[in-house]
Amino acid sequence: MTNLDGVWDFAFTAARDDVPCYNSAMSVPGCFDVAGMYYSKRGCGWYKKNITVAENGVYRLRIASSGMRTAVFINGEMKKDSPFAWSPTEVEFPAEKGTVEIVIRTDNFSEDHPLFRDFYDFYPFGGIFDHVTLTKVEVDEIRSIQVFPLSHETGEVEIHVETAAATLQIAFDGVEYKTMPTEKVFRCNVPNFKVWSPDTPNLHTVTINGKDAVFGIRTLDWSGPDLLLNGEKIKLIGVNRHESHPEFGSATPESLIATDLIMLKEAGHNFVRGSHYPQREFLFDMCDRLGLMVWEEPLAWGNCHKPQWGNGKVPDDFLENSVFVETLAEQLEITIRNSINHPSLIIHGFLNECSSEHPEVRDVIKRYVDICHRMDPTRPATFACNRVAKDLGMEFCDIQAINIYPGWYSDEGLENVIPTIDKYLKENISDKKPFMISEIGASAIYGDHSGIRWSEEYQSDLCCLVLDKVLTDPRCMGLALWHFANANTYINNVMAISRPRGFNNKGLLDEYRRPKMVWRDLRRILKCKNK
Repeated sequence: MTNLDGVWDFAFTAARDDVPCYNSAMSVPGCFDVAGMYYSKRGCGWYKKNITVAENGVYRLRIASSGMRTAVFINGEMKKDSPFAWSPTEVEFPAEKGTVEIVIRTDNFSEDHPLFRDFYDFYPFGGIFDHVTLTKVEVDEIRSIQVFPLSHETGEVEIHVETAAATLQIAFDGVEYKTMPTEKVFRCNVPNFKVWSPDTPNLHTVTINGKDAVFGIRTLDWSGPDLLLNGEKIKLIGVNRHESHPEFGSATPESLIATDLIMLKEAGHNFVRGSHYPQREFLFDMCDRLGLMVWEEPLAWGNCHKPQWGNGKVPDDFLENSVFVETLAEQLEITIRNSINHPSLIIHGFLNECSSEHPEVRDVIKRYVDICHRMDPTRPATFACNRVAKDLGMEFCDIQAINIYPGWYSDEGLENVIPTIDKYLKENISDKKPFMISEIGASAIYGDHSGIRWSEEYQSDLCCLVLDKVLTDPRCMGLALWHFANANTYINNVMAISRPRGFNNKGLLDEYRRPKMVWRDLRRILKCKNK
């Protein structure tokens, strides 16, 4: 495998069909619209690099994560045009020994994107967010290994292998296990296994014909009102997190991702909800090792049955639009497939805050739950619901997850927070399934200590009330506060009036990771609980 990160020739155009003029350079990974002459400009970034291949063959180019639409051109010919923002893009192509020209075009458009719209409450950066690699394809290579843990008591796993090889040479943790005729699906017990949990994040490696897959042995049970991890009740306590930083956009350096997650773990959290798109491979690798649990979902936010946001730009049939529904279904499958081996992945999600009160949307929700169950029966599936009183879709979900903002998007203050949660628990939440709050919080401007709304004190008081409620109420299985750190959003649309400076300011930290009062207060509560 060859890593192609580094400096690429760069061009910017206002439209996809404009002819690029490579008169600049740009780093990969990186976002082209975070600073300088392209700051906040809508358009396309064109990245070009000439590489040398040592022999004839078929090669695989992989872009681990990139902007809204990503097109790949090899020697001037388009090989792929992918709408799966934040997901990997892979292209296979034949090449003869010598020089190959690679061009990657990625944009930050939203209006004509099949999944993203400009009313979404986060900014769609343009660029190549993660590593770019080139690999020579071998005919009998192992294309993929998927490991499904079946028992934390016996270490039994089910392994799915995609390959054209006639035999499989299998090893666990560097020790030869067996050689066998190829089977696409087989079960075995991992020798000398250790269980993965937040307190003991043990990992194993299976090697098949020289290809490694890292996994963990742990089981989940959501058949009753509690979520059981390895047969024991567990509460998910953590945050929502955007892949966002004012200096790096969505191309956050791995060192920053690691620091974010280490801070969360040290502060007593055990859970991260990846909002609202597929997560970086490095984030999962870190969560696997740190013992942080993750909710992952494909790209979607506030999708309506009828237009409710923006300036009339939302299709009337948004959640009846077959292009949207089919594209999201495909990205959901891609997302599940890419993350399947990570023990930190606890919940499959989709369709954040959709209009789940409509019968037509109910059918879409059921379809997505069915996709999750078909592809991965070892994890629960759900969506974050903000139409709780009128919802028609949560009945299909394994976990009841709600987004609510009492004390913020209303005239009531802190006195209304706990009564609102109790009202939903009494009137809308079943006691037969696990229940969690997937979003709740309040904005605070860093340094404002007035004690009223938008102050650090008000935010801290609200979040501490909620945390205490979830920790002490046996009906509450989990909490994901909104959100980890201030994140970039639009400043020129309907959201601007409640998003000062173009940021969603509900972060427990500011955008540069400076802790607000709420961070320290929550940390103190969680540290006392975990003693």
